[in-house]
Amino acid sequence: MSSLRRSLAFSFGQTYGSYLLGLVGIVVLSRLLTPAEFGVFSVGASIVMLVNAVRDFGIGTFLVQEPELTPAHLRSAVTIAFGISVSCALGLSAAAVPIAGFYGEARVADIVLVLAAGMVVSVVGIPGLSLLRRDLQFDALAAINLSASVVQLGVVVALALLGHGAMSLAWATLAESLFRTTAAILCRPVPGAFRPSLTAWRSVLAFGGYSTATAIINVFHDTLPKLIIGRLLGVVPVGLYGRATMVCALPDRMFVSALQPVMLPAMAEQARAGRDLRGPYLLALTHMSALLWPGLLCLILLADPIVRLMLGPQWGEVPPLVRIMALGSLSLFPAFMTFPTMVALGRIRDTLWMSAISVPPSILVILALSHVSLEAVAAAQIVNAPLQVVVAIVFIRRRLPIAWSDILRAIRPSAIVAVCAAAMPALMIALGGFRLDLSTPAFVLAILGAAAGWLAGLALSGHPMMTEVRQVARMLGRTARQGG
Repeated sequence: MSSLRRSLAFSFGQTYGSYLLGLVGIVVLSRLLTPAEFGVFSVGASIVMLVNAVRDFGIGTFLVQEPELTPAHLRSAVTIAFGISVSCALGLSAAAVPIAGFYGEARVADIVLVLAAGMVVSVVGIPGLSLLRRDLQFDALAAINLSASVVQLGVVVALALLGHGAMSLAWATLAESLFRTTAAILCRPVPGAFRPSLTAWRSVLAFGGYSTATAIINVFHDTLPKLIIGRLLGVVPVGLYGRATMVCALPDRMFVSALQPVMLPAMAEQARAGRDLRGPYLLALTHMSALLWPGLLCLILLADPIVRLMLGPQWGEVPPLVRIMALGSLSLFPAFMTFPTMVALGRIRDTLWMSAISVPPSILVILALSHVSLEAVAAAQIVNAPLQVVVAIVFIRRRLPIAWSDILRAIRPSAIVAVCAAAMPALMIALGGFRLDLSTPAFVLAILGAAAGWLAGLALSGHPMMTEVRQVARMLGRTARQGG
């Protein structure tokens, strides 16, 4: 448990550091780039994300979860990853101009070419980064990822100031890949990993095939709205939708992004030791619902001032989209545990069946609503998110002895926490005539009140997370006393 806490501490530290850097980038870039420039980049990046699902081939996850990782497994995985990456990059390069023609935007081709180069660069860092995750060396990973975020922020802001528009985002992504790969090689050298070999190709392909099929379905679902909006409504609505998605993902980035990298190696380690995964799974749902629900409720209430603070006045159409998406995202608290749990149980095949069942209906909903309005596309989340979560839990219950009542008991205290956290923001909005102005103290009171309400909710509900809060407080107290 202490090693897991240590890993989580470094992961949260890295996530919040990257989060703060990302906020700086959002605030600055939203004032330097137009919705159209964000839209152009989003279209190009969405195309590359679809191909990247094939390029990834689950190699990193394979190296983390493989029970008996041998040099043959490592070399075979890297050989396959490198071959797929080069092939995907060449395919994207050949298709860049036709893709740009399809969307009637020449800049999309340049973005696709730069991001395709990044695909080849990133594959070189897979062995080092994956083995660091497998060994729970999240201190090194935190240093690498934070430094890469600094590089990306510096490059994108510099290029945006120089007038490179949407291309500044693409070049910054490539710079981040170059830095991350170089740092991974230096921090975790893996001698012989790049010696070509296909000795263990069956193990790699068996895992990677299911992982890739699942990833393709899910990425297609995630990128489809932007691609459809770009084709039917133009690049400006894509930019608006992309910014709304980014703001709505703030709670996810604050919490899930920190937990996700740790959960797979931690659950895989538990499974290799023959321990029951039921308790860790339910505890993770208890903790995540206590983090995600308050964050999303406060985001729904404070969407207007948050968007104005982060993006500026030119993004006034974004808050309604944020509210709709955040409402749909309330049901997604179990999602971050689905993949690591199924992989740890050796059921990677089930992840494909989950996606095959839940994603096609979700895509049909998006296609139908895309002909209505941008708000209707955002509202698809209200239907699709609960569907996907229910399907995932049904599959997990087939492998773990968990009843629906167990899940309800696990998340019940979090409902109290969420209500307490949202109470002060709701009061400030009501007193302000259902509008909050950034220039008044009401917004600051709403934020501080939300934090105080969250802590009060943990105490009132007897939430297990209160133990972790006290642990952090004791650690900070010791650090302060030592520093003094």
